[in-house]
Amino acid sequence: MSARALQDVVVLAHHGCGFVDAVVAGPSITAAERDCFRAIDPRAFRADAERQHRIVSVVIAELPVTCAIVGLDAVYALFHDLEGFGAVVLRRRPLVPTFAARLVVLAGDVARLEGAVARARRRQPRGRGLVRAAGVEVVDVGIGALIAWQADRAALGDDVVAAVVEGVRLPRRDDDQERGFVLIEPGATGAALGACSAALAKLLAALDDPCGDDDVIARACELGCDDDEEARALINDLLVDQLLSRL
Repeated sequence: MSARALQDVVVLAHHGCGFVDAVVAGPSITAAERDCFRAIDPRAFRADAERQHRIVSVVIAELPVTCAIVGLDAVYALFHDLEGFGAVVLRRRPLVPTFAARLVVLAGDVARLEGAVARARRRQPRGRGLVRAAGVEVVDVGIGALIAWQADRAALGDDVVAAVVEGVRLPRRDDDQERGFVLIEPGATGAALGACSAALAKLLAALDDPCGDDDVIARACELGCDDDEEARALINDLLVDQLLSRL
């Protein structure tokens, strides 16, 4: 019997996920695991009523404008979503970026932008070769998304969790049809966000995993460098600027 499969179901039950019965009845756990789960007193899963609230506080802290747009009900609904909290537990996906991705349909570019910041916070590349550096992400959003997000974030004040929990709501702005790229990198007091050229964004996005120098040079030439020498100079600049790392 796989202790991990049983543990996953127990974690979902502890967080009040509405699809637990479907998981238990499905093919992902064995009959023995199913019997072990059903032998647990259901009252054990209600011992800590604050579990969801603690997680939602973390989500609000990292996705404040998204949460203020969609409202708390939409955030709590992700605990009953197989592609929301279900994916976090069953597929070992990062919680905040997963929630952000599920809220894009309701919040649009704001969720894309805040989700990218959340991914940047968690980015720690491994392997050997040239790679986009830790804490660096790029995201494709409407050209006005960054300025609009900054204004909405300021409107929530210093205590964003309290503001959203107390019911502050923000209107969803229409996503601009004209698209651009935002670069996210580590700053002195947190993530620094700014506009980014399409060529640079595409090069950084291609280096999610480590690559050999020749592959990176070829990609840089495809994206606009005149020759290998110019590509090598660009790579060196990106290393100096700590947008790339050599592992």
